[in-house]
Amino acid sequence: MAKSSEDVSTTTQVVRDMESTEQMLEVDGTPSSTSTQDPPNGGLRAWLHVVASFCIYFNSYGISNSYGIFQTYYTEQLGFDAPKAAAIGSVQSFLMFFGAFLAGPLYDAGYYRYVLVTGSILITFGTFMQSISTQMWQFVLSQGICIGLGGGIISMLGTSMLSTYFTSKLPFASGIGTTGSGIAGILLPVLFNNLQPRIGYGWTVRVFGFMSLATLLVPVLVMRARIVAKKKSTIIDMSVFRDHPFLIFITGNVILILGAYIPFNYVESFAVDENITNANIAFYILAMMNFSSLAGKVLPMLLAPRIGPFNLLLFFGVATGASSLALLGVKSLATVIVVSVIYAFLCGAFFALQPVVVIGLCPDPGLIGKRIGMAFVGLSFGLLATSPIAGAFQDSVGFNGVWLWAGLTAEIGACIMIISRGRKAGWALKTKI
Repeated sequence: MAKSSEDVSTTTQVVRDMESTEQMLEVDGTPSSTSTQDPPNGGLRAWLHVVASFCIYFNSYGISNSYGIFQTYYTEQLGFDAPKAAAIGSVQSFLMFFGAFLAGPLYDAGYYRYVLVTGSILITFGTFMQSISTQMWQFVLSQGICIGLGGGIISMLGTSMLSTYFTSKLPFASGIGTTGSGIAGILLPVLFNNLQPRIGYGWTVRVFGFMSLATLLVPVLVMRARIVAKKKSTIIDMSVFRDHPFLIFITGNVILILGAYIPFNYVESFAVDENITNANIAFYILAMMNFSSLAGKVLPMLLAPRIGPFNLLLFFGVATGASSLALLGVKSLATVIVVSVIYAFLCGAFFALQPVVVIGLCPDPGLIGKRIGMAFVGLSFGLLATSPIAGAFQDSVGFNGVWLWAGLTAEIGACIMIISRGRKAGWALKTKI
């Protein structure tokens, strides 16, 4: 009799588990074709999502990272003063991160298609409106708000969608996806410099608009969520305030980002202002940094399954700070190139691993969108403060102050993240996390 009661209890539990699985596999109101919650970790459909992720990063962070070409044009050709021209890029960069905070809850609630289509429309529409803009307020609306917000809300899909298709290969797959931003950072400035003198500013930007339209069609047509938790969603995940390792990790990230991007923005002007080289050669230093960053986003990811994404991220965080401090000692063109290329490789690896670690720290797949959004909203405010702080250091103490700030913030941020790792998995170095 006892055995019969035990069998009934076991059967009931199995039925409940099956019902729970069916609810988790329901996507956009229809059951998923996948019969298990375990990600396939490969296959044609999974790798097509990597291509889609590449296109998303190309049209989000890639466009944002290329803003420097427009800032130069606005100051030299349109007569905008430097702070006003920089403000357009600051608004765009801020919304590029803050948009993820807005999109995260929608992703968790199963509305990823609305997020993807809306973001794609905003980017494409904003780019075409940018091509006919002539006044400051028009550039703020088109380039700053439209493109920035559009890129921000789709950017979090780049890795979060991949997490439903990959397990051990997620760092490598995510790394390939993030190279889209690096490719855009190389391609768009070169295209602008070659097309703008020939066909004018307006048509050059329209070419960029058609490129966005074509590449954004890929994720719109390809991306399908494999697992979406169907539960009532709130904007903020309140459980995050009890997750101390996650909070400590985000705190470290915010501090690190205060200086992490500074060498990308200042190496070119440093080389020219310090009479190390001329403007033409300095342009190619930045191109070499972008190529190096691409390699950093892919090659180290091959080690992540063996070492652990979090462990690898901490190494690259510390090394990024050290390479920034190394800029204090550069005096020749050769040393500028070597240190800058090493820095770009290390920095690229760190930021490719960042969303992977955020997902790894998330206790529930149904909270991935909100956790990424909450992480990025902190980074958005840190990024907003980066340029004014660096500019103040340059004006007051010169480039040595800029490099010192960049290096120290990276090292302090990395040390704080080491505490997060210890709280999450202990202090044993051999623990893979």
